[in-house]
Amino acid sequence: MRRLSLLFLLIPCGVASAQDEFARKTTPFLQKYCYECHDEKEAKGGIDVHTLTSTLGAYQQHQFLKSLASQVENRKMPPKDAEEQPSDDERKAAVSELRAVLKSLESGNFPRNPGRPTVRRLNRNEYNLTVRELFGVDFQAGREFPEDGAGGEGFDNVGDALFVQPSLMEKYLAASKRVIESVYATPDRKARVLLMTPNEKLPPEKAAQGVLTVQASLAFRRKVTDEELSPLLTLFQKQLAAGKSYDDALRLPLQSLLIHPSFLFRFEADQPGKPEWRISDFELATRLSYFLWASMPDRALFKLANDGKLSDPAILRGEVLRMLADPKAESMSRYFAGQWLGFDELREVAEPDPKRFPTFTPGLRSAMYREAVDFFSNLIRTNRPVLDLVSADYTFVNEELATHYGIPGVSGPQMRKVALTDPNRGGVIGQASILTTTSMPLRTSPVKRGKWILNNLLGTPPPPPPPNAGVLPADDKSAAKLSFREQLEQHRKQPNCAGCHEKIDPLGFGLENFDAIGRWRSTDANGKPVDSLARLPGDITFSNPSELKKLLLESDELFLRNIARKLLAYALGRPLEYYDEPVIIDLVKKLRQNDLKMQSLILSIVESHPFQNRSAKR
Repeated sequence: MRRLSLLFLLIPCGVASAQDEFARKTTPFLQKYCYECHDEKEAKGGIDVHTLTSTLGAYQQHQFLKSLASQVENRKMPPKDAEEQPSDDERKAAVSELRAVLKSLESGNFPRNPGRPTVRRLNRNEYNLTVRELFGVDFQAGREFPEDGAGGEGFDNVGDALFVQPSLMEKYLAASKRVIESVYATPDRKARVLLMTPNEKLPPEKAAQGVLTVQASLAFRRKVTDEELSPLLTLFQKQLAAGKSYDDALRLPLQSLLIHPSFLFRFEADQPGKPEWRISDFELATRLSYFLWASMPDRALFKLANDGKLSDPAILRGEVLRMLADPKAESMSRYFAGQWLGFDELREVAEPDPKRFPTFTPGLRSAMYREAVDFFSNLIRTNRPVLDLVSADYTFVNEELATHYGIPGVSGPQMRKVALTDPNRGGVIGQASILTTTSMPLRTSPVKRGKWILNNLLGTPPPPPPPNAGVLPADDKSAAKLSFREQLEQHRKQPNCAGCHEKIDPLGFGLENFDAIGRWRSTDANGKPVDSLARLPGDITFSNPSELKKLLLESDELFLRNIARKLLAYALGRPLEYYDEPVIIDLVKKLRQNDLKMQSLILSIVESHPFQNRSAKR
């Protein structure tokens, strides 16, 4: 009983009395019906009630309590074969108390905490796009940088995962030289950077000061200080004294901007003595531009920040809409959706067997990737409902991809929007990029596809497989002419595997009519008819992608929570914590109030407390 009450110590004091009452009333129920299977030793289904109530924060507890209330109310827990079953009165009382605490959390009776993002280094993509915006150089200056690892929620813009390896500084130095060489090699680009040239009324030192003040302020994404400007001017003067021309004397100072910490890192100022504070307009501009563009603020955004106007709600809202209409907003499709949905792996990781799938050409791979990017970009640009990700009746194809899908009347290499007449194809689960990255080189993978739906779409990842789970065949061609479903059934007979596969596999089998590169098929590799009948726990059945999508739409809460959670984490560049739960609840609420429109979710995140504020402590 004492361990269970720790749960309620983690929830704020504003609802303490309700929590104490809940603990008193509900602990006997959990002890009697839950602890035997869900303690430290058993932890069936990956759930340890003791661990949940003693180590996780209120965010995780909210998720657990919500699931627990549903399981108890729907008579899924305790399971039907349990020796003891609660009476109807016991069940109703337990659910009532669970719902009471959930209502307290969801009503907003929860202290706000904006969190404290770790200082963030520009990742490789951000570096490239920032250099392009700053100097007009578009040759992937950071192409030789090491790949950035994914941090919390699976994104490579999370500060905790953006380490600085010793070799990286050498690469920064080499890249800075290449960038400035490229600037000087093009007269128009050079004139854009060297804004002032000396004349009779403007000595070289004054002209250089003007150039470096502007370029340093842009590079640092704020006003440059005199202390920061002084060594740049000294470097210029030394180059000039050594006989360099005015233009050439500016090379090293400009190059040094690209290895300056204030360029490479996104610093946000502390305010000693305050527990939390609103970030400055320059910091807000930077957060906004790297969220929507993965790049530095443009001149318009910079001017609003400089004038102290960006934090005005109406102006901020207008800037968000302006930025979403800009082609640079495609970065959200590439770097947010690409990592969240996993189609980013299509470019390098996915490798279908070339003999088994000879039509998987480089051109088809590129078209698959463009379909996913264009689809998500259209979702943002035209402000479509987020549920189009599940059930859209349109997509984007060129001739090669249209042929792959069996869509007539499309010619040429250009991608274009087309209406879909086949209800099985629409939405991301019918896109070849997803179907290919969730397959094996020689076959489909109902396990990978089912896990992708649970994890990437619904935000309910299954537990990892046990160490002795065994290995599934690499090819679905069987000497015994067994279908892959029959081979998987043999694997599932192992006691350690059956529990998880019961939830994962049916979701994947519902997509079995799509082969390993996303083509529709009626027979498998052994020539047998595809068996796509799927049965989930609770006698829920479906037999094709269209029916699966209907099931997902009928219970859209998990999907809406997941996209809100993922987009918030990407925007903040930090792992989400228990205190972010009320923000997620509010985002979903506002999303529903605005007809599920994509831009409304983005605006709500920008207007949220954690996006515009910062805490002294994490």
